[in-house]
Amino acid sequence: MKKIIYSALALLLTANAFSQNNGSQADWSPEIYQVGKIYPGYIVKLDGDTIRGFIKADTRCSTNGIGSSNQNLAQFFTSQTDKKPVAKYKPADIKGYKIADKVYESINYSGGLFKKPNFNLVVEEGRIRLYEWYSTVENFNMVIRQTGETMQAYDARRYETKMIVAKEPTEPIELGMLGLSFAKKMPPMISDYEELARKVAEKEKGYTFLKILDVIKEYNAWAAKQ
Repeated sequence: MKKIIYSALALLLTANAFSQNNGSQADWSPEIYQVGKIYPGYIVKLDGDTIRGFIKADTRCSTNGIGSSNQNLAQFFTSQTDKKPVAKYKPADIKGYKIADKVYESINYSGGLFKKPNFNLVVEEGRIRLYEWYSTVENFNMVIRQTGETMQAYDARRYETKMIVAKEPTEPIELGMLGLSFAKKMPPMISDYEELARKVAEKEKGYTFLKILDVIKEYNAWAAKQ
């Protein structure tokens, strides 16, 4: 019994670390993205129409949940030289938007127990999509970049990053929540690919939770050919 408990605890800790502290897969370096700058992009309306224009770069998340950010507001401009946005879109207003190299989609995930539409950053496209959700650490403004520290390492100390999995935008789930029951929860999500679903359900080598990203990539590659 103790062995089972310890194994479950170890897997849970691994899942949490994997999903929350893995750092961002997106490139947030100043050469790519600068807060306050207006970048080419587009918004996708609820009816699917795409309107190209420019989006003003905001912070990746609100500080302590206060203020605007890329996750809760998209400021749209028709020209890069405009002084004011022609429209401000909230997650319930549009399907998503693109700014610079970053694509955001509105899904029912907002970082807590209560699910409501928010913009989540797409980091893996396909029939099953992976998103990143950001929040600031405690005393965010007090975290100072150390001499010689890379921007990626610095950001990892300032932000918590959760990875979100969704096949349908209305049913997102934190990647870490799949950890203890991956062999049960994942197969229904990939049931149309019967062979892959079987491998996961039977816990074949290379098809366990620690290989979830590989499983999703394999599924998406298969789905793209159908």
